[in-house]
Amino acid sequence: MKSVSLSRDNLAAIKAQAEREYPWECCGFVIGDGAVEEVRPIANIQNEKHAADPAAHPRDARTAYLMDPRAQLAVLREIDRRGLALKIVYHSHPDHDAYFSATDRRQACAFDPDQPDFPDTAYVVLSIRDGRFSRAAAFVWDAQRRDFVETELREY
Repeated sequence: MKSVSLSRDNLAAIKAQAEREYPWECCGFVIGDGAVEEVRPIANIQNEKHAADPAAHPRDARTAYLMDPRAQLAVLREIDRRGLALKIVYHSHPDHDAYFSATDRRQACAFDPDQPDFPDTAYVVLSIRDGRFSRAAAFVWDAQRRDFVETELREY
């Protein structure tokens, strides 16, 4: 099982974002290649969707995230333009453990329930308790199991 690597500075930036956005879930991408690694925070618009249509979006941003689609698309275009990769999709779990939930899996496999949209991309979930970072966990797609499995998250 491959481990997931993230620079100490970038992990610190993601932790700070998660603490700053508490009690709401934060979200974003880490993009890069062998020489470059950059964090791209993306606004969580779940509260806006919930306020506009609570029947269609029953959860608020305390227990769900929805990346701003325009910002998400802009980062994906940047990846293409610069020849980089989508290394990590991250989000936080306020006052919950760092685990890959059934909702997380559905979002990661939005187009096909048996195949992630980005099979080579890792997912990092951060547990934030009472506004403070508690733990981060990394998850990767296991093609044999046809599911996401937790793997080592290494800082460098």
